[in-house]
Amino acid sequence: MREDEVNHHDSELQAVQPFARAVAYSLQGVVYAFHTEQNVKRDVWLFTVLCAVELVLRPPLRDVALTMFVAMCVFAAELFNTAIELAVDIASQWQHHVVAGVAKDVASGAVTCVSLGAIALAIWLVESLWPWHFWLFTGHHPAGAGMVVTGLIVVWAFRCWPYRQRTVIKRRRKGDEHGV
Repeated sequence: MREDEVNHHDSELQAVQPFARAVAYSLQGVVYAFHTEQNVKRDVWLFTVLCAVELVLRPPLRDVALTMFVAMCVFAAELFNTAIELAVDIASQWQHHVVAGVAKDVASGAVTCVSLGAIALAIWLVESLWPWHFWLFTGHHPAGAGMVVTGLIVVWAFRCWPYRQRTVIKRRRKGDEHGV
């Protein structure tokens, strides 16, 4: 390999390393939320129920893609909410402050809005498949079934990935005597 080819290869590796590091940090954040946030843990179970329904009813790929996208939007909203709550807690130094409480309530409200949209979509899906046919062990809509299984594997991989807490975060919850 010529010297200019080696230098070009090294610069490509240096460009990839920050991206890989950013992805690793992002995944650490997702794992943190999946292990520490009660709402995210609940959402994992609701997502699992959604996947079970889709594996049994086997909707078309279009419907599966839509429900998977909305489910990921719910997870994303929960992650944003977690990030906002942590930032507000630090900014208020874990002391009660009216504006801090409102900020956290607004972030939680955003999650509620996305969740209501997800519920509406779930109702539409179940209604649109009526009369129901149970296709669990059939080849009916294999691409959709593959997408559901892939989604389940990814979500449960985040939930089961080993989490090592690097620092103790003392978060107060609503209802605590001096919580934000």
